Amino acid sequence: MSRRQKTLAHLRDELGTIALFDRVHDYATNPDPADNRAYELRQIRRSQIMAEISTLSPSKLENRNHARIGSALILLIAVGYAALHYLLK
Repeated sequence: MSRRQKTLAHLRDELGTIALFDRVHDYATNPDPADNRAYELRQIRRSQIMAEISTLSPSKLENRNHARIGSALILLIAVGYAALHYLLK
């Protein structure tokens, strides 16, 4: 597992933990000011994590480029095979 994948996994785990604490906060009947402040800080951290994940995750454009290269390669191989088959016939 690469360092980037480990970092992404850690950030996703942290998001899960934040979501758990947020659910606990949502079910609290009388949250005190400290609970509310902790909730606000978690929301700030959540936005920081989402920004980090977006910078670490490969873009859809990058994935699309890989698909195009792969498709072009397959097409080139097919044309080459057809040409070779025609020439050896």
